[in-house]
Amino acid sequence: MNAPIVYPKLSPQELAQRWNALLGAPGLPERYELDEYGEAIELIAPKTAHQRIVNAIQRQIEQALGGEALPGIAVLTSIGVRIPDVVWQSAWSGIDPVSPAPTICVDVQSEENTRRELNDKVATYLEAGAREVILAELSGRIRNFGAEGERSASAMGLALALPPGTYPR
Repeated sequence: MNAPIVYPKLSPQELAQRWNALLGAPGLPERYELDEYGEAIELIAPKTAHQRIVNAIQRQIEQALGGEALPGIAVLTSIGVRIPDVVWQSAWSGIDPVSPAPTICVDVQSEENTRRELNDKVATYLEAGAREVILAELSGRIRNFGAEGERSASAMGLALALPPGTYPR
């Protein structure tokens, strides 16, 4: 017998409304995402090495593709509102959270990330419309993903490098 659903997941429109209603609300963590029910998920503040990688990747993408790569932009996904470390697309609409997902979404792995969380983020960014998802792992390896799965190289022609003294550990 199937148990009844007491509280359904929020629709994309409801998630976007919830995200915007919570912006600046008192009592929320400084950094957070939303799950598919609109509940805030506190994010741990990133360490210096993590932020150096984010900054370096952001600059490398801008140099290679032009335009503007941005850190910490909210993206509407099927698992809630998620915040990739860096995103890029050719033009920005100014709508928060972004939907569809930007052309490129980058996540820099932290010690706190689980494999399941990273798998979910890669899959959901692609499902939400990203053409490429890039994962910078703690090992120092940079992995590229598209709708077909993992790629041997970036389809966008990116050859990203991590700053010295960051990862691997």
